[in-house]
Amino acid sequence: MKAAILYAPNTPVAVKEVEIDDPQEGEVLLDVVGAGVCHSDYHYVTGHRTIRKAPMVLGHEGAGTVRAVGPGVREFAPGDKIILSLDAMCGSCRNCSNGRPALCETYRPEAVSRMSLAGEPLYHGRPTFVEQTLVQADACVKVPDDTALESACLVSCGIITGIGAVVNRAKVETGASMAVFGCGGVGLNVIQGGVLASAGKIIAVDTVPYKLELAEQMGATHFINSAQEDPVQRIMDITGGGADYAFEVVGFPSIVRQAIDCVRMTGTAVVVGVQPQGQDVTVEGFHLLEDRALIGAFHGAARPRVDFLWILDLYKQGKIMIDELISRYRPLDEINEAFADMAQGKVARTVLVFD
Repeated sequence: MKAAILYAPNTPVAVKEVEIDDPQEGEVLLDVVGAGVCHSDYHYVTGHRTIRKAPMVLGHEGAGTVRAVGPGVREFAPGDKIILSLDAMCGSCRNCSNGRPALCETYRPEAVSRMSLAGEPLYHGRPTFVEQTLVQADACVKVPDDTALESACLVSCGIITGIGAVVNRAKVETGASMAVFGCGGVGLNVIQGGVLASAGKIIAVDTVPYKLELAEQMGATHFINSAQEDPVQRIMDITGGGADYAFEVVGFPSIVRQAIDCVRMTGTAVVVGVQPQGQDVTVEGFHLLEDRALIGAFHGAARPRVDFLWILDLYKQGKIMIDELISRYRPLDEINEAFADMAQGKVARTVLVFD
């Protein structure tokens, strides 16, 4: 089978034929149908985040059908349609028991090797830039048979991360104002979350006009090109003193600072973007004395077995847009071109599809 492999930062990703193990206890072997190309993977390519162990098989957002299950797996069977969760959920640790399974304490991210190339180990987490993948059954969410996995694969990460940051983590109130810094694949879903929450003003901030156009399609009400004007001052003007909520969906400390600077007293800034390895985030100390809050949101504070299904229900009702998020489909062999499109701001999301 083919897999996309990163050997070192700032080098092209290689697509090669590799071998994969059979599923072990509690594991599921999937035929991948669709995989979203997300900035979180590109961060390893650019060195924004440190590769855990090389060579590394990439991908984390995806969906597929069950090919085989390992011993002890009773809830899934060959042919079942699955959307992968970024997190595996044991169901019994403190965080799972408290309704925070996105931060399950049992399954912490680590590089493992269940794939190999010419007998040499390849390392990975829960990869999706592959024709087949091995995952824990606890990371699988079974979805209805009529689900189009080529598009619904985006629910796996980008959609729930954005929508969940609004409705699960920040719990934006009806009529509240919110600013969204970064209108890529996740930021557009933060905007959709604002629409679902009935936010009053949804202010989209980006440097790429095409992304601001997409933001309008998703439901944003105001638009700021931060390459042309100061977004903090403009947000203050639009809201009459600061937004109730601001979401940083880019992944840079300087933009986190803009997010907390633009909220009003008692407002909340939410960090959604993956920050560079080893860099600190700083804030104006007095802002905290004004009851401004700075919080993080991992994977939209998802409860995947619940959230994925209601997102699909709302999609079928026309209340959540998924197809409109997909700018292009590409085969796995074009992964480097897909990353280039994303880096140049040409796409909202590219989906890799497999024969």
